[in-house]
Amino acid sequence: MNDGDIENKLRDRTKTKISLLHVDSIGSTNQYAKTLAQQETIQNPCLIWADQQTAGVGKRARRFYSSAGGLYFSLVLPSLTVEPEKTGLFTTSLAMAIVKASKKCFNLSVQVKWVNDIYLNNRKVAGILVEQGANQSVIIGVGINLYQPNFPQELETIAGNLLIQPPTPFDRTNFLIELASNLYYSSTTYTNSKFIGEYKRLLILMNKRIQMQIGHSSVTGKVIDVDALGQLVIVDEATAKKRIIRAGEVTKILL
Repeated sequence: MNDGDIENKLRDRTKTKISLLHVDSIGSTNQYAKTLAQQETIQNPCLIWADQQTAGVGKRARRFYSSAGGLYFSLVLPSLTVEPEKTGLFTTSLAMAIVKASKKCFNLSVQVKWVNDIYLNNRKVAGILVEQGANQSVIIGVGINLYQPNFPQELETIAGNLLIQPPTPFDRTNFLIELASNLYYSSTTYTNSKFIGEYKRLLILMNKRIQMQIGHSSVTGKVIDVDALGQLVIVDEATAKKRIIRAGEVTKILL
């Protein structure tokens, strides 16, 4: 399946034109997307797909291991405004897009870690980084370990693969089309919070004691819910009171 075929299938699935740029290697698909949004006014969604990244970036500007064997892309959505109070809904809906694509394409049941990390067999297999681009664009960066035979030593006990063997080119491309279509659909429907119930069922943090980084502060508490806006609800150990977390990073699962 060539790039033109992929564009056609994306248009058939989403009922909109999504331009595709496919490269063998790139520094960072998100960085390329941000530069693209600055240099020109993007009229239609754009999908930037790389077979590997040499300078992939994750949360808090950390390096994201992105060697050949994964699926790395950024979906640029022009003229999209996500209201601050609905950011949690937007990001959790994107996680569910990966959940659904993994089930449909590979019959795999993955789990989620708030906000939008994807886990399989207690290993992180995928992550999403959402960034604001120029001209009211939103950039959704996705990195998935499809099958990496080896990970750097510092990731050996943390990272895992979605698959137990390398996918065929057809399966890889089919997964890309399914996932990109799901993400686009999520960007248009995320305000409908019906998916939150399924998200909570798949949350590996539910009823667990966790440690979080919120800004420059570290918070410890027990997860008791995800609310209708996709926000994490914990009982803060420092105050013994319920606390709603709109943004932050779970850095450790303690129990």
